[in-house]
Amino acid sequence: MRRAPHSVVLLGVCLAAAIAAPAASAAVGASSKAVHAAAAPVPSVEPRATAELLERLQDRQTFRTYRVSEDCRPLRAVFYAASDWLRLATRLAAHFSPCAQYYISIPPVVGQKTRARPGQAWRIRTLGPQFHALAEVHLATWQKWVGETSKSWYDAGVEARRLMAVAGFDVEAGDTWAVNELTSAVRRGEATRRAEIREFLRGLYDAGGEGPKAKGVVFIVGIGQRVSEVGTYKARMQEWLQDAAFWVDMNAYVSDWSQEVYGDVRGYAAPGAPATTRRDALVDYLWHSDLLASAGSTASGSANAFFAASSSPLANAAWQWSSGFGWTDVSTELMQQYVSAQVYALRHQSVRTGQAADHWGFAWAPRNTAQQAFEVFQADTGVVLDRMAAAIRDSQSVVPEDPGVNACADGRWCVGDLEGASVVTRWRAFRTWSPTTLGFASPPQTVGAGVVSAPIGLQAQVARVAARPVAPVVATITSSSPTGAFGTTPTGPFAPSVTVVLPAGTFATAQLYYQDRTAGTATLSASAAGVVTGTQPFTVSGAPPLELRVEPPAASVVAGGSVTLRAVGIDQFRNATPAAVAWTIEPQSRGTVSPAAGAEASFVASSVPGTGIVTATITTPTGTLTAQASITVRPPPAVRVSAIRYGVARGRLLVFTTVVDTRGARVRNASVTVVLSRNGKVVTRASGRTTEGRMTFSRPLARGAYRARVTRVAAPGFSWSGSTPANGFRRPPTLRRR
Repeated sequence: MRRAPHSVVLLGVCLAAAIAAPAASAAVGASSKAVHAAAAPVPSVEPRATAELLERLQDRQTFRTYRVSEDCRPLRAVFYAASDWLRLATRLAAHFSPCAQYYISIPPVVGQKTRARPGQAWRIRTLGPQFHALAEVHLATWQKWVGETSKSWYDAGVEARRLMAVAGFDVEAGDTWAVNELTSAVRRGEATRRAEIREFLRGLYDAGGEGPKAKGVVFIVGIGQRVSEVGTYKARMQEWLQDAAFWVDMNAYVSDWSQEVYGDVRGYAAPGAPATTRRDALVDYLWHSDLLASAGSTASGSANAFFAASSSPLANAAWQWSSGFGWTDVSTELMQQYVSAQVYALRHQSVRTGQAADHWGFAWAPRNTAQQAFEVFQADTGVVLDRMAAAIRDSQSVVPEDPGVNACADGRWCVGDLEGASVVTRWRAFRTWSPTTLGFASPPQTVGAGVVSAPIGLQAQVARVAARPVAPVVATITSSSPTGAFGTTPTGPFAPSVTVVLPAGTFATAQLYYQDRTAGTATLSASAAGVVTGTQPFTVSGAPPLELRVEPPAASVVAGGSVTLRAVGIDQFRNATPAAVAWTIEPQSRGTVSPAAGAEASFVASSVPGTGIVTATITTPTGTLTAQASITVRPPPAVRVSAIRYGVARGRLLVFTTVVDTRGARVRNASVTVVLSRNGKVVTRASGRTTEGRMTFSRPLARGAYRARVTRVAAPGFSWSGSTPANGFRRPPTLRRR
């Protein structure tokens, strides 16, 4: 290897001294017991190896010039490093893509987080013109600074730029700032948070005129990939994407909008899932902000234009985390597979959506959750870094039919299984824009006729959750019932429709009341210009009955048969509704009524013919009501045996018994028992059911005179006459031949 210049040797010595000390205590005793990586941020968890690698990289005769060619897809890659930033940069440089620009964040000074960390930016820049340092600007600390100094958010941004320069960050050399991080309060638009951020970024951008203007990076807090529902998050995102003034300012001040999309390996490594299925699910999550902004069309036009130029999803390479950075508490090999698959998905979507260049990055935050021996932890995290860097480099060459697939190294690295994992698909919902809908916030109600309902809440909703409309919503509520009426107070006045206004920019729920004289289920509808109509069922039950009737009022039932009786109450509005009554029958010999109480009962007739009276009784606030039904129990129609015939086949005697009703029609499925005698003695007893009105049986044929007698006929709804028709069969003796 060529002898390194004196300046490079000095750099290596300084680097080893600068980064060895913080890691030394962590390395003590590492061979005898597992230890965690240092809690405080360090430039490298592998200081000596990083210093040696940096020296080798500097020992290159020349730096390769950044270039874009047909076989090398350009990339602007932004990396957030909670720690280990210099090792991250050197590993990326060791496997760099000649058409990529790498931006590495450096955390501020611990305990003084308004101060950018000195002595680090120049080390990143020594890796070549493709490597740039990002001064992490800790938003929470600057919020405290604003409160303590009573200065403006713009002043805070200007001061942060000044301290960056003091620490050696050079925006003219390609360094810039990185705000960590916009909270969910900004997404939700709470209080003045968006206005404060706009001013803070303006100060960071223009440095108060004391330095070159410089766009920078903004990291945005996200939510977990495996959350149970995304509706609320989507609704807040849609509101944010419609804040055109905010996105116009972002376009002016921000070069890299890095939405944190810290995925969960349990939502990726589904056993047996194809690589393309995993890729598509990752695309939905990693690019969900862009997909939603694009789906919003003109509603999110300013945001979409900004995202097209500056969106830079921040994927997950932070290893051995169970929270904070998604979930990556997996083996070294599976983590390598996971980062490769994310590169595949990121590249794939960029090409498929026609972007001229790629724009994304990764978060890096190694954590020794598994309590590995420190030398093992150093080696394994290095392997993960190398795989990420190689996947980025290898995927620079685009395969037209499957862009980004080269990150997988012939399929080896974009797979990997984890027991219990399943591919998460709910983020596909962000491919469509959920329209603002008028939704009923209170559950469906049931009230009596003429009774005023409990309050009914109406609100603007997106994805079925409360939303803040961009413009006031003037909603009109109507009912499908011609007798329904609405009021804004429980005492009225009531009218067939009511109009309420939901103000813009706030979560508002209008309250209204409903009453109706007609029993049944009505549909309440809320409509307004520019929003989707909302509906809800509303059930009106009858008022207390003033009259009672039984349906049917009279019935004729064959003995053993049944009839269903219903009690109907008539209220003051002439609504006929089921009434829960007590049922009785007199005389009880006519049959039974069950159940004994309820709106409906079944009368089952006994075998005793005659008339019975079924009475329904109900007690109301105004007294006791009764109603009756007359039930006639009639004897069942008769059936008879119309004929018994005989036949002979293959040495057997066949006996055919035919059963008919009073009209002469054959009776199916009647149960018949027949006794057969030969020469006056019983030879067989046969039972069976009629098919097409005839029961058939057989027995071996012998000489003699046969006669059949029917002893039983049973058919549902019929009674048997009890008679057997005349019948007989004789087989003469066989004559002997001479």
